Amino acid sequence: MRRNMLRTGAATLALSLALMGTSAGQTYDPYAAAIANSVPPSRAVRAAIVEAARNILFDPYSVRDAQISNVADFGNGTQGVCVLANAKNQFGGYTGRQSHAITMSGSLLLSQQTNHPLCARPDVKWHKFPELEAL
Repeated sequence: MRRNMLRTGAATLALSLALMGTSAGQTYDPYAAAIANSVPPSRAVRAAIVEAARNILFDPYSVRDAQISNVADFGNGTQGVCVLANAKNQFGGYTGRQSHAITMSGSLLLSQQTNHPLCARPDVKWHKFPELEAL
């Protein structure tokens, strides 16, 4: 009886993994498809981020080495984009390149998180962001 329960449990697990599109040893990555289908940022998205930087950064005129990622659609009415840049802090020193994950709805910025792990993924596509450097 116990042996049949183990076989049934193992069969159920294998079927569940097959239906999810993963095999044993692999993990499900909910962001892989969104990143693979991401598109270059529009002028409106770039402009919204530049405007937000003017109001948020301590010294917005110090931005250098700026890049912006493709925009990923998360399917719930929001999109995500990453910005990578080096800017001065309140002490006048450069912070080093930091990434900022930005959640948006259209060109409306909803939230921002510094050094989010999604921005460090190797499958994220990056573009130069001269508009941010030209504040």
